[in-house]
Amino acid sequence: MRRKLSGSELRVLRARAAYQWDWRVAEALLPSPEGFQIDVVRGRIRYVIFKGAVYLTLRPNDGLFSPSKAAAERIIRSSQPPRYRIIIRGDREIRGSILARDVVSIDPDLKPGDEVVIVDQEDNLVGVGRLRVPPSMIEGLMYGEVARVRSRA
Repeated sequence: MRRKLSGSELRVLRARAAYQWDWRVAEALLPSPEGFQIDVVRGRIRYVIFKGAVYLTLRPNDGLFSPSKAAAERIIRSSQPPRYRIIIRGDREIRGSILARDVVSIDPDLKPGDEVVIVDQEDNLVGVGRLRVPPSMIEGLMYGEVARVRSRA
């Protein structure tokens, strides 16, 4: 069931976003309830809709967000590199995975399973995905998957 986002729901969603990222990102992602809708599945918010498209998806297993490309752009604008990012070489075209050899830099505070914004060296959005290995291991890897790409820009 799709309906408009209320003020109390906005506060709850912002708190979840602040837990996952930080308050600056949470406020950039969800500035006001205007223009936002939610899809409720089995009594729970499952999707946040903006301009008719899925903007954020609440993951049912842990209650964290999976951002869309539009949401990832707001994360980029509201945070400083390399925060929440995997920075890859600009000459690489990504498909289903980010490989260790393509990583230039990564946010050291990320953990496996975290949602990551994939950018090139000029901080342009390349894609959105989920981190598979700890950042501390990436320097030592010569090959292998670092992140699974969910959507490309």
